[in-house]
Amino acid sequence: MQQLSFKLTAFEGPLDLLLTLIRKNKVNIYDIPISEILDQYLEAVSDMQSADIEVASEFLVTAATLLRIKSQMLLPKADLEGEGEDDPREELVRRLIEYRRCKAQAEYLRGRENMGAALFFKLPDIIERENERFDYSRLTLENLYSAYLRALTKLERRMPPPVRSFRGIVGHEPVSVRGRVKNIWNKLIKKSRMLFNDIFKGTKSRPELVASFLAVLELIKLKKIRVEDSPTAGGDMVVHRIADSGNLDFESVEE
Repeated sequence: MQQLSFKLTAFEGPLDLLLTLIRKNKVNIYDIPISEILDQYLEAVSDMQSADIEVASEFLVTAATLLRIKSQMLLPKADLEGEGEDDPREELVRRLIEYRRCKAQAEYLRGRENMGAALFFKLPDIIERENERFDYSRLTLENLYSAYLRALTKLERRMPPPVRSFRGIVGHEPVSVRGRVKNIWNKLIKKSRMLFNDIFKGTKSRPELVASFLAVLELIKLKKIRVEDSPTAGGDMVVHRIADSGNLDFESVEE
């Protein structure tokens, strides 16, 4: 490996120095050549001491760690059986990768530190409004009562119509949905299919008509029938009894 020469700079710590050496040597961080990196690391620390730069103890601790890793890698494999077969560089690599990730995030945040420095905004204007002046000279009991009647009329228009308005439109005849389900089902047991309009034949009142429609919906929900368009039905729909629907428990149908 070619010996590198670089200007002495102030490193943030031993991991920063190691990452710089790895980058300058263009080596794989997962396969660090400890011998070469160690020599350059010790040389950099020596240059820092000769330049009267105070060397923190953590630089010397990392140097000792590199020496230990180098000695472990020089030992024969048989001598390392009692200590396991893990790569002695594994812990150092993990620390370097974590430090590199944190440093990249710090650079990203440093680049966004002054993003809003050139932005200016205008404070909201304070708009003073004159106090409202009310004229009570024309306020009388008659005016108040008239205003109340107008408000009451508008409120009545927005409210739903009373129940008495629907008398004669919606009857009170009780019709059992369960009975209509039973009637439709008995017809489908015989025919297995029928026209949709035939379900409503014979109904004599609007409640009975509504109950018949609810019965169809109940049978669909119970997966007993299916309703589909048919080109041969003259525009009408056809109600089919599902073949494998089984028996129908009428007690499970709500009234």
